[in-house]
Formats: sequence, C-alpha cells, structure tokens
Amino acid sequence: MGERIMTTVNNQNLLQLRFLPQQHIDAVKPYFSQLPDNPYADGAFRKRRYSVVKFINNEVTLQPTKAFVQDDSINTFQGNVERVYENLEQEMLNTDGFKHMLAEFKTMTGIADDTDIEVHQFRMLAIESDTPPAPEGVHQDGFDHVCVCGVSHENIAGGELLVYEHKEAEPCFKMEIKDGLFALVNDREVWHNATPMNKLDAEQVGYLDCFVFTA
Repeated sequence: MGERIMTTVNNQNLLQLRFLPQQHIDAVKPYFSQLPDNPYADGAFRKRRYSVVKFINNEVTLQPTKAFVQDDSINTFQGNVERVYENLEQEMLNTDGFKHMLAEFKTMTGIADDTDIEVHQFRMLAIESDTPPAPEGVHQDGFDHVCVCGVSHENIAGGELLVYEHKEAEPCFKMEIKDGLFALVNDREVWHNATPMNKLDAEQVGYLDCFVFTA
C-alpha cells in the first residue's frame, strides 16, 4: 500500500503510514513470545528487547551493546535511568521480514546507509484497567524519526497511536496499531502517545506486540 501523509511543515512529512505485507509480519511474530522480563519501572506491563543495528546491502549488523538512556526532560517516567536490555535475537535479525522493515524505515526516512538504527521489541501487557502503553504520556523521544510497527495483538481494546501538534494540544490523529501498520512520526515536529489498554476478556491474557524504530 502506498504511503498516506497527514500534513507537512517546511516540506517535511509529519506522519507517514504504510501497511507491510503479512508474510513479513508472520516472519517475526514468533519471537515476541520469547521476550524476557523487564527489570525496570515499566516491567510489570512491558517486556522488551533492545538493540542498535546498521542495515547495509541487505545485511543487519548488530552494534555493541549499550545502555538505553533518555534525559528526564524527555522521559519524565524513567529519565536519566541507564537501562540495559537483552539484544534482539540474531535469528530474527536475519529474517526477510525484519530486513523488509529496516528497508522500509530507511526508505521512508532517507537516512544514510551507515546510520545507527535503534530497535525496541515490545510486548505491552494489559494487566489492569487502563494500562498505559506509553507511561511517560504525551512525549517526544529525542530523535529525528520514530516508527511504530504493529505485529500482533490479543484480547485488548485501546493502544491506539495518538499524534499531537504540541504537548498541550488535543490529538490531531488517532489510529489503531493494527498488525502490519508501519507509522513513521517526525519526532522533531510532533508529539505522540497511545491510548490506555484494557482486556476484552478479563480472564485471558491481553497484549500488543510491536517494534519501535528510531534514528
């Protein structure tokens, strides 16, 4: 599907949307059931892996492991906390599905070949009423580009992507993070958040699986 652009400012896209072919989503979906526990403040409701990669000539190269840190001016929930996560699994990095996602990210952003791409692999669990997928609320992440890729969801309502013109504004865009949705946000120009998640069946597990790519 071709990209749909919400609006532009200074000839820059604020938001680009695509849907990825289902076979690429299916290629990475099994790896979300193997996500490790998260020892940090959001650990009760967000399982995660995190890696920095380069993608050149259709090859994914894992970069040296480093702590993930956001300044508290950006992340008021876990700012200035050095968080170290397990890397994404090498087997998954080598799948055609994951490589397709990296290729789409590079095409949509126009970043240089040797640019580091940070990748977060999430399982966001609905554990109580109105579980927040983004506990920091309306925010920017401190990058040029932030991309959310929906992979799977089970037994949840909510978790929709919200985009704002500025932090104090009402959302100007809202969309369910469907399987295969590839939503690229201009992190320098707009803000984003997600709606709270609730289980449809309180007796069953409820979750949203997604990647977040940043550069």
